[in-house]
Amino acid sequence: MIPPHLRPLAKLTPALLAAAGLLLTLSQPQTRLDAWLYDGLTRLRPAPAGDAGITLIAIDQKSLAELGRWPWPRAYHALLLDKLRGARAVGMDIVMAEPSGEYDDLQLAQAIRGNGKVVSPVFPELQEGRLTETRPIPLLTQGLAALGHTDYEQDDDGVIRRVFLRAGLGAPRYPSFAQAVADTASRRAAPPLPQPDRPALTWQRSQPLMIPFSSGAKPYQTVSYADALLRLPPETFNQRIVLIGATATGLGQRHLTPVSAHNLGLSGVEINAYATYGLLTDQGITPLPPIWRALAAAVALLLGDWLLSRLSGSKRKLAGYALASLALPSGSAILLYGARIWIGGGIPASLLLLAGLGRFVAGHARLQQLASTDGLTGLNNRRQFDESYAKALQKHGKHAKPLALLIIDLDNFKGYNDRYGHAAGDEILRQAAGALTQCFTRRGELTARLGGEEFGVLLDDCGLETALMAADRFRRKLEGLALPHAASPSGFVTCSIGVAARVPRGHGDGRMLFEMADQALYQAKSEGRNRAVPAAG
Repeated sequence: MIPPHLRPLAKLTPALLAAAGLLLTLSQPQTRLDAWLYDGLTRLRPAPAGDAGITLIAIDQKSLAELGRWPWPRAYHALLLDKLRGARAVGMDIVMAEPSGEYDDLQLAQAIRGNGKVVSPVFPELQEGRLTETRPIPLLTQGLAALGHTDYEQDDDGVIRRVFLRAGLGAPRYPSFAQAVADTASRRAAPPLPQPDRPALTWQRSQPLMIPFSSGAKPYQTVSYADALLRLPPETFNQRIVLIGATATGLGQRHLTPVSAHNLGLSGVEINAYATYGLLTDQGITPLPPIWRALAAAVALLLGDWLLSRLSGSKRKLAGYALASLALPSGSAILLYGARIWIGGGIPASLLLLAGLGRFVAGHARLQQLASTDGLTGLNNRRQFDESYAKALQKHGKHAKPLALLIIDLDNFKGYNDRYGHAAGDEILRQAAGALTQCFTRRGELTARLGGEEFGVLLDDCGLETALMAADRFRRKLEGLALPHAASPSGFVTCSIGVAARVPRGHGDGRMLFEMADQALYQAKSEGRNRAVPAAG
C-alpha cells in the first residue's frame, strides 16, 4: 500500500514521466536508443526497385593501377567530361582547390563549360586557426552549373545518418552536393554561385534530411573511372546522373553509416549517391524537429501511463506496458516507411517500459503488504507476526540474546461493543493500534494484531525489566487517551498486558515464551485489569 504522504506523488506519475520524456528527448538530437532503432529499421528497408538512373564513376584501385598514382593530370577529367555531355548532371566530387598547371587547368575549365552540367564541392576547412570555405579555383568555378557542400554531421557514435540541404560559412548559402546535382538534373535554375567566404564567421547548417540508406542492392550503378575514360562509349552515360569520386582506400576519408559493411564505411561520393537518389525519388526522410519529437514523446508517455495504470492485475498491467513500449517503435517504423518521417521513440518506449516494471513491482509489494497487514488497524496481521516470531526465535537463539513478547488485550471489549456498537468498537481498535505504533517505533520492535481485541509486540534483544517498562508505557499511553467506556470500572478504555522475556534455547521455546506471556496476561486480568504483569520464572 502506498504511504499516504506519497499518494499525491503517485498520482503525478504520468506527468512526471511526460516531463522526463520531454527533457531527455530535447537533450540530444539523436540518442543512442533512437540511433539503434533507426539503424535497425534502415537495414530492414527493402532495396530500391529498378534503375534509378544514377552512375557512380569510381576512382578505384583498378583505375589507379591503370592510370597511375593519384593525383592524375586534370586533362583526364577534361576528356571524361567531354564523354559525359549527354548526362543529365555530373557531380564531380573531387577537390580542385589548388592550380595544377596552366594548360591542364584551362583544358578542364573548357570541358566544364562545354559540359554545362557540372557540380563541384565546397566544404569547411580550418586553416591557421581560421575557418574557411574550400572551393575550386576561380578558373574552374566560372563554368560550373552549381557548387554544393559536402559537409556531413556525425552523430555521437560516429555514424552519418543525415545530410543538411543547406550549409555555409556565416549563413546556409550552399545547397548540399546531392541537392545541387538533383537540381541540375531536374533543370531547375541554379542561383548565382555565392562569393568566397568572409572571415570570422561560423559554419551554419539547416534543413536536415535523413539519407535513405538501405541494405541489399545499391540505388546506383558503379563503373571504374578507367573503364569510363578508356572503354565505355559516350552513349553509356546519356540521360544518366553521373557522380565522380574516390572509393579507393587511402584516397579520402571513409564514413560509418547504418549500412557500412564490416565497419569499413562509405566514401563521400557513395553517401552522395544515396542522398541524390533520395532527393530525386522523394525517398529522403524528414526528421521531426527536436521540439516536436519531445512533445510527441511527452504526450505518448502522459496518455500511455495514465491509461495503462488503470488496468487491473499486475501481470495484465505489465503486459500492457510491454505492448505499448513495442507500439511506439512500431509507430516510428510505420511513419518512416509510409510517410518518410523520422520521429524516433526510443526514449518514450524505454521510459514507458520502466514505468510498467515499476508499477508491476509496486503492485507486487502492495499485494505482499496487504497479505501481511491487518485491514482494520494497518498493523501486521497474525500470519506476519508468526513468521517474524519464528525468525526472531532462531536469531536470538543463535546469538544467545533475550527476546521479549508482550500480549495485550483490551479490557472488557465485548461490553464496549454491546454498548456502543461494532463500528465504534472498530474505531477503538484503530485508536489502540495508533497508540501502539507511536510507542514502539525503534528498529527491532514489531507490533501486530493477533485477533479480535488482542495485540502482540516483539522486542529484539530485550530483557524482562526493560520489556515491562515498555509495556507499562503503552498502558499509560492508552489510558491517557481517555476513550470513554461506560462498562469499564475506570470509565475509559484500558488494557491488560502479559510480559515474557528469555533467551531461546531449543525447539519448544517459542511455544513456551508465548504461554508464559499468556499466563502473565491471565494474571493481569485476575488482579483487576489495567496493568502489565511479568511472567513468572
